[in-house]
Amino acid sequence: MNYASSEIAGKLGISKDCLRYYEREGLLPRIERDASGHRVFSESDYEWVYLIKCLRDTDMPILKIKEYVSLLKNGGQDSVRARHALLLEHERFIKGKVAAFQKLELLIAKKLEFYDDALSSDNPDTSCCVDYAKEWEHFRSILRGITHD
Repeated sequence: MNYASSEIAGKLGISKDCLRYYEREGLLPRIERDASGHRVFSESDYEWVYLIKCLRDTDMPILKIKEYVSLLKNGGQDSVRARHALLLEHERFIKGKVAAFQKLELLIAKKLEFYDDALSSDNPDTSCCVDYAKEWEHFRSILRGITHD
């Protein structure tokens, strides 16, 4: 099956400009064109763009993606080792980001719990969330329970 640029962009939630950028940067294989000069993406091209998008969505820098694509295009046993190492390094980066987001999620959950209690209570002590200084003290107590580097 073949796709137009707009179809690929729509399926992947990216812009046609983004597709052209990936192509200009050498991240995509040569994209065929129809008689009118419009890009025609194959299923394989779609999968390639999807891979690039996945790497970008995980904050892999364009330079690293270029390195990966270059290694992939060149092939060979040394390329396999280098690609493995590159993705292993990126996996460690992602795991670090996930751990950081888990801490942030805990912090947000604690703040929501605080507000849920304040909103559902008739207790006048819950009015502390109206007062900046009192709420800040509560927030600091939450932070002490969450390790932050």
